[in-house]
Amino acid sequence: MLPMKLPEPVVDNFRDQLTEPLAELLETWQLRDDKSGPGESSPPLLVETFPQLYDAMQRTEASLSRGAAATGGNPASAEGVTELGEYALELFDQSLHWANHLDLPEVFDTLQAFTIAMACWIGRHGGELINLEPVADALARAANRTQEAGELLTLYRAMGEVIEATASLIRQDLDKSNPGRPWRILHLNRAIVATRSHQPDIMDEAFAVLIEHLPEDAPGFFTQGMEQMDLLNYPPHVREVMDRYYRKWSVNRSLH
Repeated sequence: MLPMKLPEPVVDNFRDQLTEPLAELLETWQLRDDKSGPGESSPPLLVETFPQLYDAMQRTEASLSRGAAATGGNPASAEGVTELGEYALELFDQSLHWANHLDLPEVFDTLQAFTIAMACWIGRHGGELINLEPVADALARAANRTQEAGELLTLYRAMGEVIEATASLIRQDLDKSNPGRPWRILHLNRAIVATRSHQPDIMDEAFAVLIEHLPEDAPGFFTQGMEQMDLLNYPPHVREVMDRYYRKWSVNRSLH
């Protein structure tokens, strides 16, 4: 299983790197003549819509970089970026359903990588993430497939950008009844990625954010973290960081 490469979230990358996978999605659908797939939008409509998305993203970038005077109108607003982002993530989500339905794993991987890139693009242009689930799912899958230190750091930073861009209502985390909620999964996976990076400063940063946003999950996370230190033979400098948080936060400190 190949690692998921995260593209830089710029419009040219979307336009250049999605053309071939989307063409494969459309061609497979046409060959199979499969009209039973998921969602309301068929692959022809989805593939036709992506260039319109790129154009809208390009106009937004131009508006924000040059200001209203250069674009002949008002510069793009945060609300406008949020709305465009919500539309884009829905487009990606429907395309992912089709890629899965048509059994196209490489197309699926590329679409998930660009789902993450889209979330980062939204945040970098002042928008908010309203629908966190497809992004959190893509990040979780990327975390499961990433081993190399540099790629772990790239993934870690992307997770941080997504956290920062998440809409305030989701960040409030008022309903904690669902342990699988994307906001919770995102933080736990980020802390795991930080641990696997073997970098104490990254671990400290991720653990502090985890404690801030999910204080009720911190004791269990650090308890399980110490168990992983033993099982996977983590190096001493990583174990020291985990042990420090475990001693401070674990409910049952007598285990170690």
